[in-house]
Amino acid sequence: MDAIGRIFLASVERAPWGWGLFVTVIVALWRGWPAIIDASVRARMALGDRRLGRIEKLEQRIDQQRVSFEAEISILRHDLNNANTCLDLLLTLLETQPEKAAEHAARIKAMMDRRARDLSAEKATIRAARIVGAGPSTEDAA
Repeated sequence: MDAIGRIFLASVERAPWGWGLFVTVIVALWRGWPAIIDASVRARMALGDRRLGRIEKLEQRIDQQRVSFEAEISILRHDLNNANTCLDLLLTLLETQPEKAAEHAARIKAMMDRRARDLSAEKATIRAARIVGAGPSTEDAA
């Protein structure tokens, strides 16, 4: 213990300002510690709020995409049902009147072409709705 005391006294003789600086730093940290903790908590809360905001925006975007995809799936399901109906109709007509096969095929082909045009229009409407929905948000404009 005597050696530690001699080392302490020697350091005070060589650089008395060093111990004063050390004590000043310790006191400043002691008094400023609550402010440091408060700043750290505020920074964590601000980060959490920003993340929560991003998550909410992403959830809204997912909901919009879900609605859009459900509409597209509904259209595709309707188109598949229509194609099945056309095929069933063609087979029925061929079974009942095989001599008019070319005429039946042309009529079914016309029905399928008309449905393809309607399907293209429906898909274009969905794409346009997506583009309008993905337009600039109020935050981007500000």
